[in-house]
Amino acid sequence: MNEERKYEMKPLEEMNVIDNFLFTQIMSDEEIGAAVCSLILSRVLKREVSRISFRPQKTIQGVSEKTHGIRLDAYVTEKTGESEYDIKVYDVEPDKRSEHKAGLPKRSRYYGDLIDVQLLSTGSDYEKLPELVTIFILSYDPFGENAMYYEAATTVKTHPHLEYDDGVRRIFLYVDGELPEEAGEDDSKLRNLLNYISNSTRENAIDDDTRMLDSIVRRVKARKEVGVEYMKSWEIEREIREDARKEERENTERERARADREKARADAAEARIKELESMSEKARADAEKARADAAEARIKELESMSEKARADREKARADAAEARVKELEAMLGIKK
Repeated sequence: MNEERKYEMKPLEEMNVIDNFLFTQIMSDEEIGAAVCSLILSRVLKREVSRISFRPQKTIQGVSEKTHGIRLDAYVTEKTGESEYDIKVYDVEPDKRSEHKAGLPKRSRYYGDLIDVQLLSTGSDYEKLPELVTIFILSYDPFGENAMYYEAATTVKTHPHLEYDDGVRRIFLYVDGELPEEAGEDDSKLRNLLNYISNSTRENAIDDDTRMLDSIVRRVKARKEVGVEYMKSWEIEREIREDARKEERENTERERARADREKARADAAEARIKELESMSEKARADAEKARADAAEARIKELESMSEKARADREKARADAAEARVKELEAMLGIKK
């Protein structure tokens, strides 16, 4: 029952921007997606970001058939000049999967690496690589400091005062994190935006940015095709979960049967060990008895040989003594 409640369908009306389905639907409309990305980037970067183009759910293949590809939730490019190289690249990734928290830094690294690979043409200088900013909007605290804003950058570890500009910024936004101590108006606007992204209700639309986003969210949720798509996605997820539970049950039964077989095998082996140990003890006892019997027989034999030799020696001594007595009696003229 608890398992069923855990996967109970969340009404579309209650979905938040941070939820993968709703974010994807917002991004699927070119005009709406561009407006939302521009809003998010402007608040995160604390400047107006408007000359952008974006691609939702952009897929980048791995460098070979055997390597991991990625799918970016919102891939955005900003035009900063007239040259084709005058751009900045942004990847915006909402994420509620706290179970992946430990792998988040390396996930960010891998995403950035694959993005870079498809940005630099053959023969181009490395200096042509555009600035890359990855922005994770998280329902969980990635580093445990309860901060709203974290930013990671590459440094010269041995000389931290030196600048090491590789053109990469990694920003992690915790939707329930605290404002910095020196928070300004821009920080407060970002705080309001993150609060709405996390809990997309009309009550949380408290400034121009969040009211605009709330209007977009309500329009998207009201679309008939979005509701149909949501039901389809839910059915697909439900089937996947059912298949997963079925596979889990089958795996459990297989493992239980294997455990029973291994137990029987172990019991038989232990019984055989006891049997062999019993046989071994009997054989050892018989061998010890035979050795003891042989030793006792040898002792008796040696004892018997020793008594005979003593008797022979004593007889020889007695014979020699008697012969001497006779000799002396003859010399003294003693007759018996």
